[in-house]
Parts: sequence; C-alpha cells; structure tokens
Amino acid sequence: MWEIYKSGGPMMVPLTICAIMAIAYTIERSWILSRMPSPESAKAELDELEAALLNGGQAAVVEQCNQGKGVLNFVFSSLLRRHNTLLIEQREFQQTQKEIVNLAVSAGGGDIGRFMVMQRELEDMKSELVIQTEEAARAYLGKNLPILFTIGNISPLLGLLGTILGMIIAFESIAVAGAGDPKVVAGGISQALVTTATGLIVAIPSIVVYRYLSRRADRSLEEVEVYGHAFANTLIMSQRTKPSA
Repeated sequence: MWEIYKSGGPMMVPLTICAIMAIAYTIERSWILSRMPSPESAKAELDELEAALLNGGQAAVVEQCNQGKGVLNFVFSSLLRRHNTLLIEQREFQQTQKEIVNLAVSAGGGDIGRFMVMQRELEDMKSELVIQTEEAARAYLGKNLPILFTIGNISPLLGLLGTILGMIIAFESIAVAGAGDPKVVAGGISQALVTTATGLIVAIPSIVVYRYLSRRADRSLEEVEVYGHAFANTLIMSQRTKPSA
C-alpha cells in the first residue's frame, strides 16, 4: 500500500490533506448536528431566557447567554446584538421619525396616522430580526460545510493534475529511452492512475456527505427559526413595555 501511495507522486500530499480535512469536518459537523436540542429542551431554554429578559432586563440575558452554548444560545445572542443595533439606529433617526409622525397627523391622519407610522417601524424591526435569525442559524449549522463542498470539487481536479504530470513524466521517459521497454513509462503511468483514483476516492464521499449534512442542517434550521422568531417577538415587546431596559 505504501508503495502505491509513493507512486502517486507529489500530488498525493494535497490529496492527503484534503482527505484528512474532509474526515475532520465530517466528524465535527455530524457531532454538532447530532446535538440539536429536543423540542422540550428548546422550549425550556426559550422560556428561561424570556423570563430573564422580562425580570432582569438585557443585562440578565447577556449574562445567561455568556454562560450558555449551542445553536439556540448562538441565535439568541445574535438576535440580542442585532436588536440593540436597531435601537441605536432608531435613536439616531428619532428626529426624522417625529417629523414623519407630525406630517401624518397634519395630513389628517390623527391618531391613526401616528399608529400607522409606529406600526411600520415595528414591522421593519421584526423583518430585520427574522433575517438575523435565519443568518445566525445558518452560520452556526452550516459552518465548515462550504469547505467540505470545496474539497469534493477540487479533489478530482488535483487528481487530474497528477494525471497530467504523470503523463508528462511518461512521455519524457519515452523521449529519452524510447518506447521499447514498458518499464520506462511505468512510473509516469502509475502516477497518473494513482492520483486519478485518489482524487475520486476523496471527492465522491465528500460530496455525498456534504449533501447529507446540508439537508440535516436545513431541517434543523427550520426548527431553530421557530424559537428565534419567538424570542424576537419578546425582544420587541419588552422594548415597548420597558423602554429603559
């Protein structure tokens, strides 16, 4: 086996690195996706964080998120940071917002006009938090999957490059010693075949595993989004009922 490996030439080094990385990321992603919380534990984590927000404010939520781990904790922390950023943006445009409300009132809208402006502001914030939920969950669940996909794509190309290098060596040997002795070209042909086979051996499982883990990540994403949207609603309502939090 070692002799076969050595006959593949220098391209066996990057192919070996690709194989090791593919195995490592497959194990890492499989471990992460297998540790998705059950509906009961996810609901308990959401309730605990919402209680901390309503009773202790954002400081309590930050402290609890710093102590937690997992996909839900990652999404909740991301939502909290995005929510605070949106509040800062709203304060920066507070004067403009007041002018819009005054224009709505002066145009005859009255309280209805003021309500519509405030409702639009809430819808914009909710839309931003929905987007943030998906982005955060996808970043956590899909981490390193693009690397696995890249390995599956470049491994055949590395094998093809090794094939070309092997054929170049074979033809150079023919040019020097002639084609009468098969041993002259055996080394180059062996390198060509071994690197081609190795590239396919690395690529095929990598693509299959990538597809499988991607589907698992997408299914998990749908589950996480439910709790992320619920926490986003809690953030919005707490900001309106407790603006000093």
